Amino acid sequence: MNKAEKQDRVDALRQQLAGIDAVIVAEYRGITVEQMQSLRNAVRGAEGKVVVVKNTLARLSVKGTSLEALSDKLVGPVLMTFGPDVVGPAKAIVKIAKDVPNLVITGGALSGKALSAAQVKSLSELPGRDELRAMLLGTLNAVPAKFVGTLAASPRSILNVFNARIEQLEPKVEAEAA
Repeated sequence: MNKAEKQDRVDALRQQLAGIDAVIVAEYRGITVEQMQSLRNAVRGAEGKVVVVKNTLARLSVKGTSLEALSDKLVGPVLMTFGPDVVGPAKAIVKIAKDVPNLVITGGALSGKALSAAQVKSLSELPGRDELRAMLLGTLNAVPAKFVGTLAASPRSILNVFNARIEQLEPKVEAEAA
């Protein structure tokens, strides 16, 4: 590979990492093609991407960015996992790593800070972007629902009093008619 091809690959990876807040690095030595394919599919399902790139080219790609903290993790045969959602790819790679013992998560970077393997696992246990949106919508929806329930409580209470009084008077009306 000549210098121009290397620069093209560095630029392409830098462009892929533009706007990405988190990258997870894992050693893939000894995994089969099928296991790598299942990893790629799982990460793709989480709207992420798996990239295998030379360590020196990866270091050049992250140099001067917020992901430069992961340069120390780029040793040996490693792959990088990333996506627009910080948690989705982390969940996918941690799940696959449980089933594939040769896939070892070595760490990563999040918003300019290096992550250990334990921190990546903790990151994977957080709710994802869609789950957070659903929780926010549920919270926003709860306030008006509670307000409507409170407004409806007074008329409902009055109706309950009237219905109870009607039920009290009905036996007397039937007894007088007989």
